[in-house]
Amino acid sequence: MRFISRLISCYSIAFFMVAFSSLCNAQANSLQALEALNAQYAQLLAHHTAVGNKSAMQAMMVDYPALSDDPEWALLIQALAVFPLADLSTQDQKKAFYLNAYNILAMNMVQQHWPLRTLRSLGSILAPVWAQDAGVVGGENVTLRALEDDVLRAMGDPRVHMAINCASMSCPDLRHEPYVSSRLDKQLDDQSVQFLKQENKGIILNRADNVLHLSSIFDWFESDFESYGGVEAFVRYYRPELAKDLILAPDIPYDWRVNGTLNGRDLSRLRADM
Repeated sequence: MRFISRLISCYSIAFFMVAFSSLCNAQANSLQALEALNAQYAQLLAHHTAVGNKSAMQAMMVDYPALSDDPEWALLIQALAVFPLADLSTQDQKKAFYLNAYNILAMNMVQQHWPLRTLRSLGSILAPVWAQDAGVVGGENVTLRALEDDVLRAMGDPRVHMAINCASMSCPDLRHEPYVSSRLDKQLDDQSVQFLKQENKGIILNRADNVLHLSSIFDWFESDFESYGGVEAFVRYYRPELAKDLILAPDIPYDWRVNGTLNGRDLSRLRADM
């Protein structure tokens, strides 16, 4: 009996070790998949995005023609489509992943229809672009609206609005690196600070009337900022130097032009299609 007990004990230990090893390998493989996806995205951002301007508004601009010609972009879209979503084990991993997914798919919609003046022009009042099929994430067809409302906003962190980029000039800048869970808080804090310093996009200070005009984002998603105590509390948290008697008004008109440069040939094609 003692021999049998020892034998069972040895088998139990061996089974535990195999199971533990398999779990570690699975976690390592999922981490490698995420790191590989982020590395692909980082390389494409480095090669095809740069700070630029349109009508006195600064943005991280995308070279959409070059992006379309880069075979790595198609591989990134494919990797996003088959990514194992079940392997995203923490809230920060999910938040970072879906922020990247939204921004990638928004860019992809633009490059698929280049030349394009605005992403919104791909839709209509009855069928807005946000509700149209934007691509595949983890084997599921998604829309930009679903990614924003059902996934990112549902996480309860209003800073996602400082990171979501719908390929438009008035959006908070497309970040020049992927969002990653290991430093996500710092990235989102930085996005918030930078957006609330960007003239003509995040803010417009009217000193004569003592009014700080804010992006319309703070109007459209006002309720999302309640976790900070409201829009004003959020703004003052990231801009503590603002005068206390300053009036905040979230009413800057949104510039929906794409965050890419249309050359003469592009403009001719657009005119010909009208």
